[in-house]
Amino acid sequence: MGTRESGILIEGSGFSPKRLENVDACLQRFVDTNQAAGVGALLFRHGVEAYRKSFGFRDKEKKLPMENDSIYRIYSMTKTFTIVSVMTLYEKGLFKLHDPIYEFLPAFKNMKVAEHDSRGIYKLVDAKRPITFEHLFTMTSGLPYPGPDSPGGQFMAENAENAAKDAAAGKPWNTAKTIDAAAATPLCFHPGDYWMYGFSHDVLGRLIEVLSGKTLDQYLDDIIIKPLGLKDTAFYVPEEKQNRAAKAYNVTETGLKEATLASDPASPNPPAFESGGGGLCSTLDDVSRYSRMLLNSGKLDGERILSRKTIDLIRQNHVPLEQIREYGFPAMAGYGYGLGVRTMVDTSRAGLNGTVGEWAWDGMMGTWYFVDPAEDMTAVFLVQRMPGGNEDLPKRFMQTVYGAIDD
Repeated sequence: MGTRESGILIEGSGFSPKRLENVDACLQRFVDTNQAAGVGALLFRHGVEAYRKSFGFRDKEKKLPMENDSIYRIYSMTKTFTIVSVMTLYEKGLFKLHDPIYEFLPAFKNMKVAEHDSRGIYKLVDAKRPITFEHLFTMTSGLPYPGPDSPGGQFMAENAENAAKDAAAGKPWNTAKTIDAAAATPLCFHPGDYWMYGFSHDVLGRLIEVLSGKTLDQYLDDIIIKPLGLKDTAFYVPEEKQNRAAKAYNVTETGLKEATLASDPASPNPPAFESGGGGLCSTLDDVSRYSRMLLNSGKLDGERILSRKTIDLIRQNHVPLEQIREYGFPAMAGYGYGLGVRTMVDTSRAGLNGTVGEWAWDGMMGTWYFVDPAEDMTAVFLVQRMPGGNEDLPKRFMQTVYGAIDD
């Protein structure tokens, strides 16, 4: 059993100290049953930090304990940072949600869709409508992630292989080249017809560069990271912080095994391609501060990042629920989808003792956070395991958190 740092419990949080022991037991059980090498959690409610604890190991082989300042790959939690950043440009009137993105990225003009007949044979046809900003925000663009299940996914996989070969030859693809290459992808459906989790938010990251005239990391630094005082959120983990980076593990039939990552956000070197869809690393404290800004309608400690009205637009549901169900995403049961965030619409369908209107997003390795305006609460759960267990571990954690409310 790894060491456990003591948590914080402040009067006024509305949590029962005794019931918070269920959170302890749940997180420790994840470690004891080899579902994770180490985990960490932080709860903030009614203006006070009520809980901050870490369990298990950041490096199981070396018996290095998971600490409260350990650095995690947050992968797709990055998407919400990208969404907030691009919406600061929306507030400047630099684009409208319904604008075609080819007006800013010409490579995305005249997109093709891979349509299949009854025999499964496909042909490329002209997209019925252009990809808009809203399609990217809501994952209804038809742009897939790399994978074998569609012509577009196969094309994206070939792109990834070509990028890896060029990187090995000392010619890595930067963000602009990566996104331009993706523009040749056959779409999985006509933009706006369905919801499918994919590459859309990486394209938004490139649009931030075009609209702002800065690289994605520079803009994030200027608009979010520095104003909010986030000390450890970046697209890499510099050498002097490497000893705090948590190791990634695969969950196998014979136990936890160190994961080999094709592209590791916890590398000590800045990446050529800054992934707006999944490239950041962060900590309990940084994600908590960021989520508290969202809870406080776009403002924290006197720093206004977005307006209350823009936050409301982000977190409301934008996608018909039948579109989400058709593409089968287990962790989304009971949730709608806003501008790049899940938003709770049916607690019974989710099977959670939570709140309608709870919202945020999660990451590939099981990292998860949520913002609950009705309960005046944010919660962060961080872990480094593949598969992430997003439909299981974070929800068990959520059940204990909501079960600890005592006001």
